[in-house]
Amino acid sequence: MQVNERGRVLWILNHTTLMEWEVPMLLAEGFEVFVPKVLPVGPNGRTATVTDCYDSSLTIPPDDLAYLNTVNFYDKPICRRAAETINCHFDVAIAASIYPGLYYLMRCFDGKIFMRAFGHAGDFDYESATATIPFETLDPTSYTSATSWPGRLLGKLRNRLPIADKPTYRNIVMDEMTRIRGRVYLAAAYEQIIDHERPFLKRRSVFMPLALPDSLLKANETWTGGEDRILFVCPNIDQIDYYRRIYLRFRDELGSFPYWVAGRQDLAGVDAPLSTQDENILGYIAREPLDELLRRCFCMFYHSQEPRHLHYHPLEAIATGMPLVYMAGGLLEPLGGPDQPGMCRSSDEAREKIARLRDGDTALREAIRSHQKAILDHFEPERCSRTWRENFLPLVKGGSR
Repeated sequence: MQVNERGRVLWILNHTTLMEWEVPMLLAEGFEVFVPKVLPVGPNGRTATVTDCYDSSLTIPPDDLAYLNTVNFYDKPICRRAAETINCHFDVAIAASIYPGLYYLMRCFDGKIFMRAFGHAGDFDYESATATIPFETLDPTSYTSATSWPGRLLGKLRNRLPIADKPTYRNIVMDEMTRIRGRVYLAAAYEQIIDHERPFLKRRSVFMPLALPDSLLKANETWTGGEDRILFVCPNIDQIDYYRRIYLRFRDELGSFPYWVAGRQDLAGVDAPLSTQDENILGYIAREPLDELLRRCFCMFYHSQEPRHLHYHPLEAIATGMPLVYMAGGLLEPLGGPDQPGMCRSSDEAREKIARLRDGDTALREAIRSHQKAILDHFEPERCSRTWRENFLPLVKGGSR
């Protein structure tokens, strides 16, 4: 069957907002794109969605497409039929860096794999994070071709020899990465991720930024204020301890102000009661009511001090024109620069600025709104598309690292 000039991409991410820009961008660049129809279970499915609207881009046989639409690329071993189908029709996979799915993909896929990286919490890099995988849960029945075994043995050998081009960590996942080292890449959404990586993946890293989709950019400067509430986003307070600690810290440090907490609180695949009693927790909010909160709350507070990860909601606030008050030390600091009026170096400073905004300090409000627009420049669609053309396309066309 005739395939287009660029080829076909397995886009194994399903992230709702990311999909709005990244998949149409790949289509505009001439690729055909497959998006899975089976979502991951648990936390990795929290921001995911299913759509078949991109199936029309594919020129593969209908029966093969129908079969691929039944495959779980995130949680289940990949069988021989699935492996042979993707190897027959696809040249490139852009995949979430989550396990066991990525491990199973590395075992069976013969094309180039771009492991999408949006930054780990704390000091983890993507190689060291493989040490936290519960290896006993990796299913050895996942398909791997007979021809991959020599490479797998060589990968194990390279991991034990005193040579430069080897990972620091020795485990079965890194053995697979070593085996396919000529066609595996860490596709970093932020350059700060690459700077933090160990030599093996740093050498194989490529900057592939994320852009804001039109659905967020169209909210440009629609903020009006008028509601005496801070907007704070914190999902899964009772299911994920990381977010529970964030919520408790926010409540302790800024809970004296009126606030709303947005974010889905029920998590599929996680059996935990919703025990936190707080009438200010709104839970999941549909798009239109959320847009109304973004337009009317007097500010948003963003807690994160993660240096290599960023959520979408502070960018939504900036796009709307809502004043954003956030903590220094996180990724927003290098993106925005050191002189952002909304940046705070302590909880006391955050309380002081929020109080001033609530009391109607128009000078501070307009200074924050004016300066924070510079952050959005990093997520401008054409700028990000240009970087993908410069960094991604040469590797797809046959380049290597």
